[in-house]
Amino acid sequence: MILDEKLRSGDTIILDGATGTEIARQGGAMNSAAWCGAANKTHPDIVRNVHEAYVEAGCDVVITNTFGTCRHVLAGAGLADETVAINRRAVELAREAVDSVGPSRPVAVAGSLSTMYAWKEGTIIADPAHLPDGETEARNFVEMAETLAEAGVDVLVLEMMLDIDSAGRCMEAAVATGLPVWVGISCIDDDDGSLLGWDNVKSRQEANPPPLGEIIDALMEKGGDVYGIMHSTADVTGPALECLASRWQGPVMAYPETLRTFDRQTHHTTESLTPEEFARSCLAWVDSGVSIIGGCCGTTIDHIRALVRHMEERLAA
Repeated sequence: MILDEKLRSGDTIILDGATGTEIARQGGAMNSAAWCGAANKTHPDIVRNVHEAYVEAGCDVVITNTFGTCRHVLAGAGLADETVAINRRAVELAREAVDSVGPSRPVAVAGSLSTMYAWKEGTIIADPAHLPDGETEARNFVEMAETLAEAGVDVLVLEMMLDIDSAGRCMEAAVATGLPVWVGISCIDDDDGSLLGWDNVKSRQEANPPPLGEIIDALMEKGGDVYGIMHSTADVTGPALECLASRWQGPVMAYPETLRTFDRQTHHTTESLTPEEFARSCLAWVDSGVSIIGGCCGTTIDHIRALVRHMEERLAA
C-alpha cells in the first residue's frame, strides 16, 4: 500500500543495489552454480548486513536474495531439497534487516524471481545437467512465487526477463499469487543498434534472443503492474526505456548495471560508472519518466548513497 501511495503521488521509489556484489565484497562465498543464492544458508549474517546497509543508505525497497534460488538453480548447488527453506529464510533476513534498522519511513520487501539457470563450473552458461523442461520450469516458478508470497513479501520483482517462453512462465506464476508484479527486462544492443533480449538464455552458442519490443508485448499480455529495464548496461538502458515507453503507459522502473557497455561478440565490457556518474544517470532517467530506480550488478552501497543524496538535494532545491 505504501508503494502504491508513492506511485500515485508521483514520488520516486528508491530500490536497493546489487545484492550478490555486496555479499561477495563482505566475504560471503559465492556458489559456482547458484551465484549468491546459497548465501541465505551459508552466510545469513552477511545477507542481513547487506539489506541493513541498503536501508540505512535510504532505499525504500529491499529485494530478497532469491535471484538464484529457484529449485532447478539450487539443484546445481546440491540444495534442491532445501528450496522452500532457503527462500523462506531469504524473506526472513530481509524483514529482520528492516526491523533492525528501524527507519523512520516505511521500507517494503520485494521477492525476486529470475530466469537464471544453474551455471556450469567457471561460467555463466546454463549447466545442461540441471536445465529444466518447460513443464518443470513452470512448476518450479509456481513453487517459488507461492513460497515468497506466503513468507510475506509485499511485491514480486521479476529480474532478468530476457526471452518470451521462460519469462512468460515466470510471469504466470507471479501474477497468480495476486501480489503486485514488477517486471524487469534485460537487454543488449546488437551490431546494428537494435535492442535484443540479453543473450545468455541457455548457452551463448544456442542463444537467439528476440527483439526487446517482442518481449515487452508478450509479457504485457500476461499482466504486470510495473515494467522496467534491469540488468542492462548504462548505455543500453536509455534507449531500452524509450522502447518500453512506446508500449507501456504505467509506472516505469530502471535497475541498470554499472557497466557502461557490453560487446555481444567479444563479451568485452568497459569500466563501471562511479557512484556520482551512476547517480547522475539515474536522475536523467527519472526526468524522462522513471518512477522506480535502483541498481543491478556492480552497484554498491556507495552508489545507492550517492543516488539518495542527489535525490534529496534536488528535492531541497
